[in-house]
Amino acid sequence: MTDAYTQSQQSRSNLPITIWGATDVGREREGNEDSVYPHSGSTGGYFQPKPALLAQKGHLFIVADGVGGAQGGSEASQWAIRVAVERYYDMPGPDLAADLKAAVEAANTSLHHYLQEVGKTEAGCTMVAAVIQNGTLHVANVGDSRAYRIHDGKITQVTIDHTLTQHKLDQGQISAQQAALDPDSSVLTRSMGTKPSVKADVFSPLRLADGETVLLCSDGLTDMLPDQEIAGMAVKGAPNQATGRLIKAANQRGGFDNISVVVAQVGEKKAMGAADLVAGLGRMVEQRKTLWMGLGAALLIALMAMVGWMMYGSNNSPEPTLVAPIVTEPSVTEPSATPTVPFSPLPTDTVPPGAPTSTLRPTATDTPTLQPPTRIPPTSEPTAVPIFISPTIDPGSSDPGSGSEPGPEPEPEPEPEPGDDPDPPGENEPAPPP
Repeated sequence: MTDAYTQSQQSRSNLPITIWGATDVGREREGNEDSVYPHSGSTGGYFQPKPALLAQKGHLFIVADGVGGAQGGSEASQWAIRVAVERYYDMPGPDLAADLKAAVEAANTSLHHYLQEVGKTEAGCTMVAAVIQNGTLHVANVGDSRAYRIHDGKITQVTIDHTLTQHKLDQGQISAQQAALDPDSSVLTRSMGTKPSVKADVFSPLRLADGETVLLCSDGLTDMLPDQEIAGMAVKGAPNQATGRLIKAANQRGGFDNISVVVAQVGEKKAMGAADLVAGLGRMVEQRKTLWMGLGAALLIALMAMVGWMMYGSNNSPEPTLVAPIVTEPSVTEPSATPTVPFSPLPTDTVPPGAPTSTLRPTATDTPTLQPPTRIPPTSEPTAVPIFISPTIDPGSSDPGSGSEPGPEPEPEPEPEPGDDPDPPGENEPAPPP
């Protein structure tokens, strides 16, 4: 990776500008066809303006992506940058946007003649050039190398790609989602050196605020990293740290092409004061508090849903959203078909002597099921309350202490009168022999 030197001069707006450029071959290409300005490498040799000229014309920085092979592309990008820098600082102004446009178009004409002379007609390059003077940004481009403006975490693409994909997008033939995967994204509709003349796009001047960052890059960066990720890396640390971080990230994602980046920082990054630190900590606490409250609510809802499912899921009833407190009432047992006779122990004075003590008394730990009592066959209608009889009591006993009325005794059969034969012979039995 070749690093550029740093320009740090005071502009008329009293905002310091720090610029750093770097380029890398990547992981797939054999040679580097890209070039950047400012540049301090041995293959540079670009014009270096004096401080007075910088104050008048501003700070110029450029990225050029060569095409047409390692040797031809590298020569084309370096030639185009050298001519553009010299022509821009030679123009008197005061219209810096017009000077920038004229310098880029002059570089194209010079490059075309050079490639024709050396027989490298397939070579060429793209170019994106920017000038910051008195806090104002001017941008011009040819091809698909891009310029971005980054402020308050928001990244905005300033340039418009000159590619077949962008043309189809402008014509409404594809959507933005389709453009991201379109195979014609690398097909250029406009480039430097392929024709004697080219039209460079120049964009409206942009007033920069203190702390803004301007980034120029080749497609070797934008093909590997999304815009928002580029924005996050470009504003961390000084410009030299940002360029190195971006190139490293692009190589980690594959590094399929040469990677070139120039970062310009307007103003100085302010150190975080005590008030800012307290405010930042407060925001962090509030964010964590909100996060924990959200997690607690989610866990509570999940727990209530689980309880509802356990209570109602087996009955195939719909799962309630909220489960109210459950009040458990004592269960009521339906009466059985056979009436239960309440237990009433016999009085001790009605139990006959020698009768065993009743075993039907329930204990504190066992409530036996009462069987229907044994009853004396009644001779009349039974009373409403059955009488319990101990199995040892003689039913024929007339003991008044038995607690029950004895049944009527059978009447004795009448004695036969003398001379009455209850069974005369000849009727039921055969007569005796003579």
